[in-house]
Amino acid sequence: MKWHKLELRELPIEEQGDCGCEGMWVGPTPELNEEVLVTIPLSNGKFIKTYVDTWEEFDNGEGFGYTDNDVIYWMKIPQYNGELDE
Repeated sequence: MKWHKLELRELPIEEQGDCGCEGMWVGPTPELNEEVLVTIPLSNGKFIKTYVDTWEEFDNGEGFGYTDNDVIYWMKIPQYNGELDE
């Protein structure tokens, strides 16, 4: 599994266009309504505990339902394949 870095980039006024979007996500995004694992970096270089969030559509664009940060790392939730470590 791979962590994907997602950053919110502020758009200059001339790039905002008709949508009125003030920013855009840079990096790979999850599928709409997909639940994924999420973590965010702290100022000391560590990360907060990983949690589950959903990529959603809002009136002003797309984003995570519970995560409101400019830099986010996300990963697909691993699927259980029926094998157990012994």
